Amino acid sequence: MKDMMSFEREIINSTVEKLLKGEDYREEVVNAINISFLDFSLEFLQRIAQAKRDADSTDLEWYKKAFINNSRLKTDEIAIFSGMNKKTITNIYGTAGKETVVDVANTNFNYLAGLIGSLEQNDSEEFGITVQIQDQNGPVSLSFTESLLVMNALATKKIAIRGGAWSSIGKKVEKPLVTKLCRLCKVPKEYIDASVFKKDGTLDFDREVDYKIYSRDKKPYRVEVKLMGKENPESADATVARDTDLLIADTLSRQTKNQLASRNVEFLELKNNRKIIPEFKAILKRLDVPFLE
Repeated sequence: MKDMMSFEREIINSTVEKLLKGEDYREEVVNAINISFLDFSLEFLQRIAQAKRDADSTDLEWYKKAFINNSRLKTDEIAIFSGMNKKTITNIYGTAGKETVVDVANTNFNYLAGLIGSLEQNDSEEFGITVQIQDQNGPVSLSFTESLLVMNALATKKIAIRGGAWSSIGKKVEKPLVTKLCRLCKVPKEYIDASVFKKDGTLDFDREVDYKIYSRDKKPYRVEVKLMGKENPESADATVARDTDLLIADTLSRQTKNQLASRNVEFLELKNNRKIIPEFKAILKRLDVPFLE
């Protein structure tokens, strides 16, 4: 299986290429989600088979021993295996300390097991399901309750992966995107900076921007990248919070464009734009940032 770091780099590079062609990048994120989920699923099911095979009891204690009350597991793993999200636990209980997570995970697992058990009793004559896992050591069969608990853990993991992927890929694409734009326009390296840049490093509440570029006289311009849809107002709001000079976005509504123009914020919309490079060069020219025409 391909190294995940290499795969992630491919996703980021492919996303940048699509954005700079004015194409929709979301397919790349969906692909990343599916690959990550399938990797998890295969490993998880292999661990399920081994844990069930090694079980010394016929009840669900084998699952709890291997996937909840296991000191070697991380808190986010324990939460997922019990059918919960670690962030949800934090929001409810104000902490995601291991003791809290283990307690909540056990409670949630026991509740789900009881709920599924009652469903099995009520519908046993009309409906049943059994998952069978085949590995090199032979087949392992899961009961109705065990099968649904495993399915629920997989569903919880898919939701967690999906939620993290959209923000993660977006964040990791921002700097490579601006770097590629500047490279295509042949902006000299000394006029671009991809390091974290703040309005005032002495202010703890100040928020970073994604990039900065310099004019010929070394005046810094703060660059923000947003890849959400056009109906999301955060694009315009972010320019105020971060004192942005240039916003590069996937899509922008007419209202957002008007707001940006009223604040004298330069903007570049990418989706369905066949003139990305010429428009970016025009922005550079207005900001007096050197580039090769």
